[in-house]
Amino acid sequence: MRIQYIVLLGALSLSGCGGDDGPDDPPADVTLPDPGANGWQWTTGTFEVPQGEEIQDCYFFEVPAGKPAFVNRITLAQNDGTHHMNVFRVKTVQALSGKHGEVVKGGECWKSGNWADWPLVTNSQSGGAVEDWNLPDRVGLRIEPGEMLMLQTHYVNGNTQATPTRGKVVVNFYGAGQSEIDHEMGTLFATNQNIRICPGDQKKTFEATCKVGQDGPVTVAAANGHFHSRGDRFTMNTWEPTAGKGEQFYQSSTWDEPPFTKDLSVPIANKGGITWTCEFSALASECGDPNDDCCFTFGGKVEYQEHCNAFAYYWPKGASDKNCF
Repeated sequence: MRIQYIVLLGALSLSGCGGDDGPDDPPADVTLPDPGANGWQWTTGTFEVPQGEEIQDCYFFEVPAGKPAFVNRITLAQNDGTHHMNVFRVKTVQALSGKHGEVVKGGECWKSGNWADWPLVTNSQSGGAVEDWNLPDRVGLRIEPGEMLMLQTHYVNGNTQATPTRGKVVVNFYGAGQSEIDHEMGTLFATNQNIRICPGDQKKTFEATCKVGQDGPVTVAAANGHFHSRGDRFTMNTWEPTAGKGEQFYQSSTWDEPPFTKDLSVPIANKGGITWTCEFSALASECGDPNDDCCFTFGGKVEYQEHCNAFAYYWPKGASDKNCF
């Protein structure tokens, strides 16, 4: 199967800056090899992240024409200083949209309600490194020709997180023929928006559950957690309708570089799902919202808001992917 190679129109070259970096030069921009006829590549190009700013932009891409593709490998690279990168399938359009090659800078790209029913495709929080994920044998993400995807990138150059260079994201999708795939990969994106951490709070914990919501068991293949700098510990467990909270299969105690745990094989019972827990601590001197006792509540701004988000990849997909907001 041949899949057309695409690069964002107007994006900078995928090559590095050229030459050896001097002692005062920033690191070279990340690159990935051309995936060739078996895949396609998208990039945000390089952009500046000025001191004291948070940049969150939404890039829209149209999947290449041709037969439906089953993606069985995804490779991601991001310049150092990234806070997160998510790719979603565009579904219900509210106030956020774009055509192929268009970018929405800030504004509606900060408002999570705009993608409340947009299924997750992939995510990464690894800055200055390459995340290379081969999906389980004979499992693939089905991507339709002409489907619109949105790549959201968030870089921070502030007090809690610094960007030592420019921002840039490159992603490669590698395709497989339908005869090579027996099961579709499903995705789960869940956010606990009922969080509130106040100055002086220590080890404050919030827990929520997201049901996969289908008949028959599924297998979790990969998982990732996400919170901001008040986060101490993130865990993910299985959940069953009768037994409730079950086996823990994911843990992170690093807010800025949480692990993307791959090669899992965690069974989820019939009509089951996941439970995820976020633990936070805030210094007495910190202030989130000055109009709310300086507490930190749900929101995308790293400096004064918090997140408690879970990402999970499972198969078989069933009727649909799952979002829990």
